[in-house]
Amino acid sequence: MQTTSRLLALGLLLALPSAARARDKEASAVNMPAGAAASAPEQKLANKGRTFVPLHSTLIGHGGVTRLNFSGTLSIHNASGTNVLAIDRIDYRSGAGDVVETYVSEPLYLKPYASMQIAVAQDDVRAGVGASFTVDWSTPAGSDDPVVEAAMASFVGTHSYSFLSSGRRVARPQ
Repeated sequence: MQTTSRLLALGLLLALPSAARARDKEASAVNMPAGAAASAPEQKLANKGRTFVPLHSTLIGHGGVTRLNFSGTLSIHNASGTNVLAIDRIDYRSGAGDVVETYVSEPLYLKPYASMQIAVAQDDVRAGVGASFTVDWSTPAGSDDPVVEAAMASFVGTHSYSFLSSGRRVARPQ
């Protein structure tokens, strides 16, 4: 009985760091630099948009024989020098178009020229081939659209690969 209790206690102690790491990983997926956040603006955010960005988390090579996984970073930049940018929602989608994870579901506000990032780990292959992000945003009328890009990198042994993917404004469902 005493041995069983000790083994159970040891198992719980060993599990705690991995649970803490999992929480830290989730918390660190959305990165906003200190001082980048703004308060909700008083003026109406009349310009609503959506940006679609491919984030290739897995690429297939050698005629379908090899899969290469990539880490990815989605970067969102407020391109306005005077207006706040509202990030209303960020969805990470699979190659089938299904939402794999929602990273932002309540508005975040970025100061003029501020930015934020979403990080996807190289071993996170949930979205598979053809992964993408949709970023829903709002700005005051006449404000610049945000600049949204994804950078992908893969590190395998002594080799590394990286590339960029630009976002494209698409229709935002009402």
